[in-house]
Amino acid sequence: MTVRLNTVLLLACAWSVYGKELTTESFEPPRIELPNFTPYKVSNAVFWEQFTDGLEPTWKRSRATKQGKDEDRYDGEWAVEEVQELAGIAGDKALVAKSEARHHAISARLSKPFDPANGLVLQYEVKLQQTLNCGGAYVKLLTAPMQGEFSDSTPYTIMFGPDKCGESKLHFIYRHANPITGKYTEHHLQKPPVPPTDSMSHLYTLTIHTNNTFAVSIDGVERKTGSLLEDFDPPVNPPKEIDDPEDSKPADWVDEEQIPDPDAVKPADWDEDAPAMILDEDAVKPDGWLEDEPLMIPDPEAEKPSDWDDEEDGDWAPPMVPNPRCADADGCGPWKRPQKRNPDYKGKWTPPLIDNPAYKGKWAPRRIANPDYFEDLAPYKLANIDAIGFELWTMQAGITFDNIYLGDSVDAASKIADEVWKPKHDSELAVLEATNPKPAQQTPSKMARLLELFTVRLDDIAVSVKGFYAKAQQQGIVEAVRQDRSGAIAVVMAVGGLAWLIWNVLSITRYIAGLGTPAVPQPPSAESQSAPNDAKASSSAREDSKAVKRRGKKA
Repeated sequence: MTVRLNTVLLLACAWSVYGKELTTESFEPPRIELPNFTPYKVSNAVFWEQFTDGLEPTWKRSRATKQGKDEDRYDGEWAVEEVQELAGIAGDKALVAKSEARHHAISARLSKPFDPANGLVLQYEVKLQQTLNCGGAYVKLLTAPMQGEFSDSTPYTIMFGPDKCGESKLHFIYRHANPITGKYTEHHLQKPPVPPTDSMSHLYTLTIHTNNTFAVSIDGVERKTGSLLEDFDPPVNPPKEIDDPEDSKPADWVDEEQIPDPDAVKPADWDEDAPAMILDEDAVKPDGWLEDEPLMIPDPEAEKPSDWDDEEDGDWAPPMVPNPRCADADGCGPWKRPQKRNPDYKGKWTPPLIDNPAYKGKWAPRRIANPDYFEDLAPYKLANIDAIGFELWTMQAGITFDNIYLGDSVDAASKIADEVWKPKHDSELAVLEATNPKPAQQTPSKMARLLELFTVRLDDIAVSVKGFYAKAQQQGIVEAVRQDRSGAIAVVMAVGGLAWLIWNVLSITRYIAGLGTPAVPQPPSAESQSAPNDAKASSSAREDSKAVKRRGKKA
């Protein structure tokens, strides 16, 4: 039964993967005439990039190393090219991360440092030309003055954009300087929105206003609004008071609220040695218990292999199988009286607890004024920005960036969304619908949808395993498990699935081979010949001897 069920499951999985190719009629995608790219001008922008001039001289690839490690060099390749997958505009070029499982870093300096004191608007497009399993697509606004090669250690003012490696979220992080110590702290948006992960071009917009409010939008729709003072971890302004680091609990401080009663005495009838379980003296052996029958017996149908060599292989013995006489019996083998809970069991005696008369309460260090305290009521006045850059790790190539705007005009960003992004997005939707027509009057069954989800999950597992393997090679297995737990789980699932598949193949092969092997008749035993005349024979014995009796009668 198990073999048949697994066979059906394997065939169903195969059909879910290949069935469409076998049944779908040949379809030739229609030729779609895309609108042509036209450069778009934006006045008074701090930075506006449509990649019409390629990479050089605006964009500079980084050849630094991540955290100073030679094995983590930024060796991912970049290119400015037209979109290859689901293009919406003919001749529209964009910045593309070209390498799989690589660190990428590239930056472009502004014409002059930008002071966001009058507000800030950052907007750009992201397109995933391949299904993204693990990778970032966020942008960094680099703090002025930018020095040296761009890397993960380069100070930034804002980090914003989608990221997916395990969970998927839209980062918004800003760095704020303590005016007393000068130390920068990263402040992370609480409960960030979840970005889309399809192959369409999506528009991400961050707006920071001079009243300390912000808005995060995806495709022109606000997905998160709030305050720079209230909606970030840790908060911008530190607490006024902190625990005194020099204070310590006095040696005679009593913080035990209850203590054992010193006047309590163990009762005289308290038996600490009484066992927790005792034999049930009221239990009776069931009438159907076969005490003389073993649970396992040698397989009566097993035969010694023809190539068995007693001298080399040892004495042959048939394999053990469950005793068929025990199938319907109450039990087999020596009967033992069961155990039950001892009603006299009390366990080890301990005195009851009473309120501690010396209790002083829970100790806590005294509070003192925070020497690093400050109150900044204008965190929107962020550090000046010198450059814009992408510093990413990605397992999939084809992450595409386009139409990057930085400035202080909400209206300019809104016009770009309406006049640049939306026509492209609408064209992509038209291409998607035209190249993926819906089958006429054909509703997929629940099983078909389930199997489709199953195959998509298999693809995700394969990509996760590949990414985990790459990390393990670069950083070691322990660090890879720590950074990519979803990848480690995928490896375990892949190994388990492979073992399951091998087991099924072997089981099916054995089952098919058994279909063509005739059963070897066994000579009837004396017990099976006398069984029909024994009116008191058990039903299990009758079932066990049916096949032998039929062979005996034929003989």
